[in-house]
Amino acid sequence: MVSRSHLRTGVFSMVLALALSTLTTARGEAAPACPAVPDASSAAAAHGWGAPAWCAEFGDHLQPSDWVFYDSPGHAGNGRRSSGQLYLGDGTLYLYGLADGTTAGLASRHVQTYGRWETRIRLYPGAGSYHPVALLWPAQGGGNVRSTTGEEIDFLEVIDDPERQRPNFFLHTPQGQEQAHAEVDMTTWHTYAVENGPGGVVGYLDGREWFRSPNAAHSPMSACLQLDWFPGRGSPGEAWMEVDWLRIYPMGS
Repeated sequence: MVSRSHLRTGVFSMVLALALSTLTTARGEAAPACPAVPDASSAAAAHGWGAPAWCAEFGDHLQPSDWVFYDSPGHAGNGRRSSGQLYLGDGTLYLYGLADGTTAGLASRHVQTYGRWETRIRLYPGAGSYHPVALLWPAQGGGNVRSTTGEEIDFLEVIDDPERQRPNFFLHTPQGQEQAHAEVDMTTWHTYAVENGPGGVVGYLDGREWFRSPNAAHSPMSACLQLDWFPGRGSPGEAWMEVDWLRIYPMGS
């Protein structure tokens, strides 16, 4: 049995061995086809969402036409977000945060107001000061601290949890903040999904509902993947976030 510390070291070695120290782009190449059959543990499978409108399967390239790569000061001005901290390997995307706060974030350019979003993520034990986040933010990414519309949906956020055992869901609207929590071993793969519609928001964990609210976001929203640094608010050190895929579904599917 491999211990968590050895597993994390093994992942670090594997990613470095891929020799993908920066993003590789391929202009003009066709995007990979979205899967015809959704993953069995997904909300898409459990609730019959049909075919995605767009998907990221994280093969050999990240197209600039699909993504906004953060290159800016980090959350609340702490540290720095750099595309050099994004790695691709074996069909997954890695976000890697250094102990000095150099980390990563990116946002999909595929925007919709109402619809469904789902991602499959695995985390590794690491610094509690790093918050892995999958969220919806008003169009063009979550690089700022506060939304211009007061709307934000964090359908996965991990806060001061070095062992990665407590996922959180946060809904921010002009009506206020709402939240939910669960107890899950996030060092194994799980799917996290959100449905945002005119009648409210529903959150799903491995296809099962874990959040519901009659409030919703009513602006065009972009899906973002971020590894945010909060120095002094949790144990220091490095952190990893691994993303298998991200899929976007229309509301009417």
